[in-house]
Amino acid sequence: MQPAGRDATVAVARCDDYAPEKVDAAVRRAVDLVGGIGRFISPGENVLLKPNLLQGQAPERCVTTHPAVVAAVARLLTEHGCRVVIGDSPGAGIIYSEANLRRAYARSGFAAVAEKTGTALNYDIGSQIVAFPEGEVMKQFSIITPAVEADAIVVVSKSKTHMWTRMTGAAKNLFGLIPGLEKPVFHFRFQDEYAFGRMLADLNECMKPRLQIVDAIIGMEGDGPQAGSPRTIGVILAGSNYAAVDTVLARLIGMDPLEIGSTRSAAERGLFDPEGVRTVGDDPAEFTVPDFQKPSTYTGGRAGVWRRVVLAVVQRFGRTYAPRPGVIASSCIGCGKCERICPVHAIAVTEGKATIDLSRCIRCYCCHEMCTEHAIALSRGLTGKLLARLLG
Repeated sequence: MQPAGRDATVAVARCDDYAPEKVDAAVRRAVDLVGGIGRFISPGENVLLKPNLLQGQAPERCVTTHPAVVAAVARLLTEHGCRVVIGDSPGAGIIYSEANLRRAYARSGFAAVAEKTGTALNYDIGSQIVAFPEGEVMKQFSIITPAVEADAIVVVSKSKTHMWTRMTGAAKNLFGLIPGLEKPVFHFRFQDEYAFGRMLADLNECMKPRLQIVDAIIGMEGDGPQAGSPRTIGVILAGSNYAAVDTVLARLIGMDPLEIGSTRSAAERGLFDPEGVRTVGDDPAEFTVPDFQKPSTYTGGRAGVWRRVVLAVVQRFGRTYAPRPGVIASSCIGCGKCERICPVHAIAVTEGKATIDLSRCIRCYCCHEMCTEHAIALSRGLTGKLLARLLG
């Protein structure tokens, strides 16, 4: 079964907290509002349930998709007669191994979800090449085996700000299908956030998830995807079109959807029209958080002639403007995640502490994203601070 992937309808379902009965009701209502589970998945299909796992953190930190949401979707699928596997490749600072998957599943609460719902957890660390000749910037991808072998993929993402892509939701979550230590290659190749967004659009068009569900009950604001703070939004989103879902999510957290590289790319390709996105269910205006804290790397919206001039300067002198990562020695435990993830090998761990060669740093902030000890600080030089002030 292949749903109408170009349908720009997005369901908005109120959900105030993670009480299992409330989450179950909200997920079912959201999916029913966009046509019901039978519109997207057939009974008997093998489904990969793809949450945001990152490195596996306690649910209250809002780093991963909340297990109550994963469980609600898993129950919906199993009741529909599907065989469900929960799987993801952790962030690129983590070696993609069975041992690391087991730890991440346990910490995130997904192991308990699998036990309660009768679903399986993926421990297959293999990958396969998937050709995508129609891709704009990628003609093939290395994809984790459970995604390749699944009949359908259902994405259950987490609403978070992101230091590099501004926001992570439906489209960015699919980057987890790339095997862990292969991810830095993409950061090296696509050093501009919009180029990276074009790659994400290719990835989503290649793998074609059937259904998108977003855990936006409590999102992460600030320096996400790991070092931000929890912030209540209060909804579950559902839809089949990743760009449409991300459009609604971006507006909920006070961003212009076309600031998001993957959404802009989808619009430029004619895959959807941001102005044609239709919501059903609850009114999004009731849940919009206009003061949702943006990442410290955020350069603002696209309005105003003066702002566009300053942004042009920022783009020309990006390294001057962009915050620089630095190691907080007292917090660094020398785990090596930042060293492994750095796409340009600008980080080395010596004598138990990480050091960063800023002359090689490309400001992708992967090190900041992967540091569970919050030992990577970001700061701007004098010129960068001036540009930041001009941008407001």
